[in-house]
Amino acid sequence: MKIALLLPRSVIYPSMSFDIMDGFKYSLKKMGQDDKHEIVTASIGVGANNKDIYSCSEQLLLNGVDIIIAYINPEAASYIHPLFESSSKLLIVLDSGYHFQNSEKKLSNVYFISLQGSLCSRAIVNKAIEDGQNNFAITCSFYDAGYRPSYSFATAIEDKGAKITYNHVTALQRSDFNLGPLEEFLENNNNTTILASFCGDMAEDFFRESAKLKNLASSKTYGSGFTAEEIWLSKIPYPQYEWSCAVPWSTNIISKENDVFNTTLNGIKMHKANVFSLLGWEAALFIVNSNGLSLDNITIDSPRGRVYMNPDTGFSEAPIYYATVAKNEETENCILTDIKEVPNLEEERNRLYHHILALQNTTTNSWFNSYACLDS
Repeated sequence: MKIALLLPRSVIYPSMSFDIMDGFKYSLKKMGQDDKHEIVTASIGVGANNKDIYSCSEQLLLNGVDIIIAYINPEAASYIHPLFESSSKLLIVLDSGYHFQNSEKKLSNVYFISLQGSLCSRAIVNKAIEDGQNNFAITCSFYDAGYRPSYSFATAIEDKGAKITYNHVTALQRSDFNLGPLEEFLENNNNTTILASFCGDMAEDFFRESAKLKNLASSKTYGSGFTAEEIWLSKIPYPQYEWSCAVPWSTNIISKENDVFNTTLNGIKMHKANVFSLLGWEAALFIVNSNGLSLDNITIDSPRGRVYMNPDTGFSEAPIYYATVAKNEETENCILTDIKEVPNLEEERNRLYHHILALQNTTTNSWFNSYACLDS
């Protein structure tokens, strides 16, 4: 079988494309399938140009590729899916979950292996409310503001009858980064809880600067998804306060599958076991379990738990996890601790889908880049 990987680039995660590829290849190798497939690759930049992605996919299919695996957004998948419908070939989308699909109907011949970013955002709101928090300030980077975590925060808060009392977005330029307005608000509203969405160096900026501010450092803080992504988390100095998060996966999940994944990938290079190599690893598991045909109803045993491909939506459904960000005593940076699977996700999935459909009838703006893919 001939398989193509469409790989993006990112200055935040410069090894992203290599990690996806290594996760895929080493998963095949573990299953004894590495010599049964021909693998080719193509670059898609930051995944922002649908026409280029279409042309690239078309050429690969014409050259005899059976399956294309791509780290792209659902919007891009929708744009190129007629190619796969007409050729009867398979597109597997590696999805951050930070964009929403723009079609209510399942896309034929297209499947999404998702990190469930928006579901993590809803889950961490539930955690905060269960902890007794009811008044929220949402803060995010200028970059994150162009995706869907803040919308998912807001709709989850609305669903639970809690309140958003303040919204804060940092400046586009890193040199203009300023948490002053948020700190000033907290000075006069000290019962406010922080919901944060940042990634990469933007997360580092947030926690470095928040540690210097009395009210921010003393407020309860909750984050989701990429805010607590472990590659960057391990680089961020501990801000002298613990905070809670919901994540799609952690190196610290205790399971045989996660042990094998960590040992295999980190044996290549430290931090090679990450959310991007995880997506590649799962893509191989799905392909081998499907014999290259439909992925409907397939369940795999993944490093993050059992992952099920929903035949009605074409999206994977996986566990997500609550965790506490604490101090790594060896490095004095951050580390995920107290990893616990989030219970009762079905209602949250249904409410998320409800709000996704609602947004399809509304004029909105967003970045086109695949999430976390930046070139400057």
